[in-house]
Amino acid sequence: MALVVVTGYMIRHPVAGNVWAFFHYVLGLKLLGHKVIYLEESGWSNSVYNPWKQEWQEDPQVGIDVVRGLITEHHIEVPVYYVNRESGQTTGGTWSEIKQALREADLLINIGGVCWLPEFRLCRRRVLIDMDPFFTQIGKFGSEGINEYHAYFSYGGNIGKTDCPIPTLGIDWHPIVPPVVPEVWEGVSPDGDAPLTTVANWKAYGSVTYEGEEYGQKKEEFLRILHLPEYTSQKLDLALAGVSDEETAQLEKAGWLIRSAEEVGVKLESYKNYILNSRGEFSVAKNAYVKTNSGWFSDRSVCYLAAGLPVIVQETGFSNFLPTGRGILSFSTLAEAAQAIGSVNSDYSEHRNAAREIAENVFGYRIVLTKIFEAAMK
Repeated sequence: MALVVVTGYMIRHPVAGNVWAFFHYVLGLKLLGHKVIYLEESGWSNSVYNPWKQEWQEDPQVGIDVVRGLITEHHIEVPVYYVNRESGQTTGGTWSEIKQALREADLLINIGGVCWLPEFRLCRRRVLIDMDPFFTQIGKFGSEGINEYHAYFSYGGNIGKTDCPIPTLGIDWHPIVPPVVPEVWEGVSPDGDAPLTTVANWKAYGSVTYEGEEYGQKKEEFLRILHLPEYTSQKLDLALAGVSDEETAQLEKAGWLIRSAEEVGVKLESYKNYILNSRGEFSVAKNAYVKTNSGWFSDRSVCYLAAGLPVIVQETGFSNFLPTGRGILSFSTLAEAAQAIGSVNSDYSEHRNAAREIAENVFGYRIVLTKIFEAAMK
């Protein structure tokens, strides 16, 4: 088996949903038998978010503790290194040890493109995982070192197709989906009156203008279906970050159940319980993912699926290549969203079984990470 260096964004942003988006790679690679090193760099000043204090800071220890805690919980051995690119200070090992690890590595997997050090070139093979299709290709993320990889992968499964306007940059983007370790999300059956839920950032890193067109976040798409609760008796619970008091009041008046994302997303256990105690997921996608027909599918949705919980999610073009109708249901309009909720509730057991099967056979780490590894090493 290989020595793989994984880089990502767990230490600097140690909130549960974000951490799992990256940790599934670390855990999955270990379960496949590889040796894994996790390496992250600061990127910029005061780049570490402390979710307990809700402030940005220089000290990475809070994030390092979260990552090491997960590693311990899952009984795996993964060295964790952190580099402050401005001061040169390192945590977990010396610069010399980190560079030696990079020299010895068979593969570097840069997840999200939010880390870049010139020393990454010491790795004999390097790949980029694009988690934010469109935003990556227009330079919002991953632009530093963009030409330094041997293979490129994207959650934008439609990039390069005629019905997807995302620029390719002349790169052959291999379509992939977010990996999940299904056994992590095994749980009990939710209560009969459990809500459909999701955790979402209302406006995240804001809208961008590209070639005269504005591309937004989830706010725009939730507002399109603001009155959905009027068309279903199903409880709809949103754990939101970045939403104003006025917007919260607007959503609650329309019938949505609103809570703070920090309430469920700071502690890993709270986040997991929030998902496992749901009837399933209901969510929109970022406006940019929808407008570009990107094919993006959520790394959070795969956790619901792995728990055997159906997901009802906004269409981004993923129906071109993912199984839908059972377990995964897509919608583009308010009417389609209401219809999908009714479909799930009318045959819930069937949708639960399909969800778990899809998690195993489409998003399972054995399938997704093996595909990445084999393509990367060609």
